[in-house]
Order: sequence, then C-alpha cells, then structure tokens
Amino acid sequence: MLFPGKKTASLIAALLSVLCLLVQDTGAERRTIILGGAEGLAWEEGGGSIPASIQTGPTEVEISNTPGNVIEFDAGDRPGWLSPQQVDETINIALGLLDRGGRLNAPTILSQDVRNTLIFMVDDDPTTAFERKTVRGGSQVNSLGVIMDFDLGARFGVERIQFFPRNAHPDFLAQRFPFQNDYMRAFELLLNDGSEETQEANQPVLTTYRLTPENEDPIVELNIPPQYVRHIRLKSQTTVGFEIAEFRVFGTGFVPRADYVSNVFDFGEELALWGNIRWEEEFVGTERFSRLSISSRSGWDDTPLVFTRKSRGEDVPWRADAFVTTSEGIQLSLDDISDVQEALAIYDALELAERNSIALTQAEYEALSSSKKGAVSDDLLAWSRWSPPYSLGTDEIRVENIGDDALGTPILSPGPRRYFQIKAEFSSDELQSARLLGALSFTASNPPIAERIISEVVPRQVELGVPVSFTYAVLPTKIRSGVDQGFDVFEIATPVRCEEVGLIEVIHADGRVELADFSGVDLESLPVQDDTGQFAVEAVEERLLRVRFPRIDESDLEAERAALLKIGFTCRVLRFGTTFSGTARNGATTDLGQRVIGGNAADLGAVDDDITPIGVADPNDLAVKVPLGGGELMINVEAQPRPFSPNGDGINDATFIRYDLTRLVGGAPISVRIHDLSGTLLRTLFVGEQGGGSFAAEWDGRDESGQMAPPGIYLYRVDLDTDTKREAKVGVVEVVY
Repeated sequence: MLFPGKKTASLIAALLSVLCLLVQDTGAERRTIILGGAEGLAWEEGGGSIPASIQTGPTEVEISNTPGNVIEFDAGDRPGWLSPQQVDETINIALGLLDRGGRLNAPTILSQDVRNTLIFMVDDDPTTAFERKTVRGGSQVNSLGVIMDFDLGARFGVERIQFFPRNAHPDFLAQRFPFQNDYMRAFELLLNDGSEETQEANQPVLTTYRLTPENEDPIVELNIPPQYVRHIRLKSQTTVGFEIAEFRVFGTGFVPRADYVSNVFDFGEELALWGNIRWEEEFVGTERFSRLSISSRSGWDDTPLVFTRKSRGEDVPWRADAFVTTSEGIQLSLDDISDVQEALAIYDALELAERNSIALTQAEYEALSSSKKGAVSDDLLAWSRWSPPYSLGTDEIRVENIGDDALGTPILSPGPRRYFQIKAEFSSDELQSARLLGALSFTASNPPIAERIISEVVPRQVELGVPVSFTYAVLPTKIRSGVDQGFDVFEIATPVRCEEVGLIEVIHADGRVELADFSGVDLESLPVQDDTGQFAVEAVEERLLRVRFPRIDESDLEAERAALLKIGFTCRVLRFGTTFSGTARNGATTDLGQRVIGGNAADLGAVDDDITPIGVADPNDLAVKVPLGGGELMINVEAQPRPFSPNGDGINDATFIRYDLTRLVGGAPISVRIHDLSGTLLRTLFVGEQGGGSFAAEWDGRDESGQMAPPGIYLYRVDLDTDTKREAKVGVVEVVY
C-alpha cells in the first residue's frame, strides 16, 4: 500500500532533476546521491526536497538543517565541508543568542515592559540600554537582587565577559547619553556549562564565578579560564541604580556539540531500498577528544513529527471535526466521541493513508493559539527511529571514491520506504578539537524487490553448538505488478558455515509447487544445481548461505494469493539470541538486495509457536535461543583430519585445529599452539582476538623454523582468555608419512 504525504507537498520531480546531475549510474535502478564536497548537493540547501522540521521544545518546531545554528559551512575555507562552529575571539557570542534558540530573562522583575528591555543589552546599539535607575515620578529604585539570566542557546568555550553602561566604552560612544557613571557598583556573576549533569528539574545549577562587593570600573571585564558555558547569571549586589548598554561574551575554540539534519529525500511512490553510506571525515586537535556520528531514518510519509491539539484535556493528533468511516460504512466525527481514549484508539487503528488524511498538519498546528497547542513528538508509526551511528571501519573515503557503492557500511534504516533522512552529530570534549565532515554519499535503488517481505526460522530454541535442521520461510506479502522486481535469489546470514542444505520449496501465488532436495550434496564444490537448472546452492560461506530458485514475481497476501519460499539447512548456533537475517535479491540485475522483516511467514508445524496472524511482523521470529547460564565458552575442539600425512601428495597434507567460540559478544584473546609430548612448543598457529563463531587453525606439519616434524604424536593447545574466565583445551594429533 502506498501512503501519501501528510504535512508538505511532495517535490519529487525537483529532487530527481537535481539527482540526475549527481547520480553515478550502476544500473537502471541504482543511484548514488552525494551531499557536500565540491561537487555534491549543497549542505546549506539541505540535500533533499522536503525541508527538515526540527522540534526545539515541547510545542516548538522550526524549519532548519542546523538546530542551534552552530554549524559552520565551508569549514576551514574548504568548500562543501562542515564543522562545529569555531568561535572568533573578536566576535560577541551574545549577539546571536536569540537566533540560536537562547533567551533572556529577569526572574525578579515582575513588569513585562521592563523585561522587554533586556534585549537592549545584546543589540549592539550604543544608544539603548537595560535600565534599573528610576521609576515613574522620578523616584530611585532599589536595585539590590536584580537578576539577569542569559541563555547563549548553545555551549561555547568562553574566555571573556564584559558589560558597561552607555557612553562608557570607546567603541560604543553615545554622547547624547552621558550615563557612563551609571555602572553596577556591586555584582555577582554565576555560570553553568549547559551539560545535562549540571541540571536539576530542567534548570541549570549555577556556580558563582566572581563576587565583587565594590566595583569602581564602568567597563567590567572578566577574563576567565577558557571553559564551556551556556547559562550566565548577572546579579546586582547594590541598592544603587544602574544600566547596561551591552553585555558581551567572547569565546574560543569549537562548540562542544553541533547537529546537522538533512532535508527529507523523497524517492517516489515506487519506494526505494538503501545500500551503503560513506563520508569524508577529518579531525583537528587531538583525535580522541572529538567524535562524528552519522545516523539515518526512513519513513512512509513526508514529516517525521506528530502534531497534536488540546481536546477535552487530552492531546489529539487529528484536525477539528475529523471524520472516519466505520466498518459498517458510517461516518463518525472523532470529536463527537465522548471518551477521548476511545477516539484515540480508533485513530491509531486506521490505515496509515486514512490517518494521514485527517492528521493535524504543521501549518494548522502553528495557526493554533498557545493554549490549544498540544505536544509535538516523533512519529514512530510512519517513521523509524534514528539508526545507531554508522562506522566506516577500515575504509578510507576520499573525494575520488566517495561514489563507490562497495565502500562504507550498510544503511540500517528499514526499507523499502519512500522517504529518507540523514543526521550528523558533532561532539568534542576539548575546546581546540573537532571533527570535519566533507562529502557524504549513500546508495538507493528503486523499484524494490517487493513492497514487504516477512520471514521466520524454526526451531527457535536449540541446544548450544549442536547441528540443527532449520526451516526458513519467506513470505512476500505484496509484490506490486508492473512495479516491484520480484526475486530468485535468497541469502541467509548464518552464525557458522552450514553443514547441509536440504529441501528448497517454492509455492507460487497460483498454487503451483516447485522444489529441489539438496540433502547429501557435497557443499565443497559450489555452485551446484538440480537437474532442471532452476534450483541451485550458489554459496555456503563461513556466515552466509545463498540459494537460487524459480523466480517469484507475484504475491498478494491480502488477496489470498501469496507466494512462499521455504529453505531447509543444517547449522549450529553458538550464542543466545542469534538472528538469522535474510536478504532477497533479483539475480538478473545489479540491484540492491532487500532485507526481510521478522514475522509470522507460515505455519511450519509443531515447532512453530507463533500466535500472531500470518503476515504480522515480529523480530523475534528470526532469533534463535540457546540455554542461558554458565558453561564452556569454547566447544567442539578437535583436529581434522587425524592422523595426517604432510608429504606433499595432496591428500591430508595438513590438519585443522577446529573450535567454536560461544556466548561471546566481542572479541577475546585466543591462541592455538602445537607442542611435542614433552611440552616443548613446536609451532604457534594463531595469536589474536576472535569473537563468537566457528574457527580453524591450519598446521602443515612444520615447526617454527620451517622444518618438517618427525612422525609421532603431538599435542595441540587452544587458550581463550576473557574478562571473566580462562579456558584451555588440549588434544592429540598424529603425524604419519
């Protein structure tokens, strides 16, 4: 089902016209989109066609790519590069605080008219000032305890603060306002760095930096050790009236946190699959003090936010007088339902297209009075959450290879979907250290394999490290005729190498059944196919099984014409919660594969414990559990073959010390060594770190010097050293000639 946009008009045609200039063609369906750098879509313009809506408060939203406005474009005079804002030590940071979402406040002053004049302290105008000198009738005010709060709108490295009355500073002379002696005679300055750990009840905990009981300087200038500051409080400690013409803050270094959010990319009603993402990245200062996190999300409609309005004491996301049609064909106003919770349940149960047709739009939300506005939140029904940060691994990305689809890391956001968005988060723990982002590119392909593919594996509870016969079911819930590609290749991510492939069965939408049984087939010589040539086992690798079968290009679960693919294989599981993820591919093209969604794909017999209807998603349906608790981390340790004869005749010339590592999430130090019967070390086969999986270390019968070991019995020893325990396994292997 296709879902129309709900908040803004689609500009797909405009986007595609731009993409034509920036796409590297690797086939009719695949595109590589480049942002930034010298040749990519401009960071300043957002990349995508739908402006980014950023939530800045419980009821506040702004259209911006740079929340907080602390991103520097063309960083370091490098076209197309981004960085956190680097403070110019001569620029007054306080001038831009309102633009960054900061604010001014005077909590001890009741008069709104007086509070409105706080802005005069940060307007760069020598003729205006915030005054606490006289009141109507000319009587003097008591200025003791007057508080002025400055929220800079972001954290900055601050090294100097300055304030003064009119006509006091040589750069701000205003002779028509001879108030240079109306300076603050005593004051206290308090600071807060804006970090979460220095907040209580969402309020900054301020610390006194300077207490001056007697001030004789019209121009107060405080040089402070460079430090992160966001909140500043100036408190009068005198009863004498004063004024402040300008309150100036000067900084140094990079801001410690800055975000960039792209516009929303619209890939049209065909929907799109996501490939890899990659980017250019550099650092300044000390590398370990700065970080750059790149994330993505995908959606079915054009705005990842939900807007609500107040209705009978509750926040509701639909327009006033929104109507829905019941299953009996009756039109019903949601606002007329007496129980708001019942109305919310009806709204949440609607199909996404119908829900979007009555959803409150951003424009309608902004037209509401403040008392009518409800909360704004992320739309987690139509959009995915932001992905975990991506890693480039060992790839070195440069401008020359930024468009290489093979580089980078796979995009984790769900697909196929129509809309896509990217976020870059810059952070640093040191003023002079920062990350720079150059060109970023990602790959997308449309049309997809199918609109949606559900898969499950059974059994989902097995013994640790024991070969188990699994059945993997694949259900394309909808392949749109004339749009989606269909598929004839499927890959399963296995925890270790499969030991056997069994029955592969295709049940077509029209009821036809085609199958092939590969039980007993030698998996060392691949690919292997059946007599018809339509079924094949194409690859059995350490963590991958790939099979081919007659093409599936028609399926519609809603119309009760769904196709089904079932794959049998034997494999071992070495860790609790192992996920057998799957990818469908169109073997005839170079399109991107489509990852499946876990869920109830079929009734697979007594071992299938699904209670949800077929076609309903559930990620647990692709996870296989093993018994929890203690036990060995290293199992199935053996030498194969034994004995072996390293005489160069091509038969059993080497032995392999095989072992399985279980329950390990990360890597752990491991070593594999050969000793003679006296315990003397003969050969070290492997030393390094390995995570959970099945491994083998080869011994060709030679010692460390390269000499052949004499015939006899030898010991192998495998040592594993984790944070919690050490394990060692010793076994025997024989050398014969």
